[in-house]
Amino acid sequence: MEINSFQEEEVYPIVRESLRRELALFEMREKLITEEIKGFERKYGISSYEFIKKFEEGVLGDGQDCFEWWGLAKGLETVKDQIGKIRSVLSR
Repeated sequence: MEINSFQEEEVYPIVRESLRRELALFEMREKLITEEIKGFERKYGISSYEFIKKFEEGVLGDGQDCFEWWGLAKGLETVKDQIGKIRSVLSR
């Protein structure tokens, strides 16, 4: 299906506004995940970078906190990636 110029004038503002809302949601997720991660960093006294390295090397064991922290860190990467993609589209 081809969009003619009249439809583009109507569609693009709707799509851009939807992306702005989606961006706001991803930014809120990023903030919430970051706060949870900071809690683990304070609790265990190491950075997430250091934690991920040790966890993936098998040094830290397999406790519930480790898996939760690892999941949050990986989830944060995904959220940041989505934010970057949305910002890229919106900047065009």
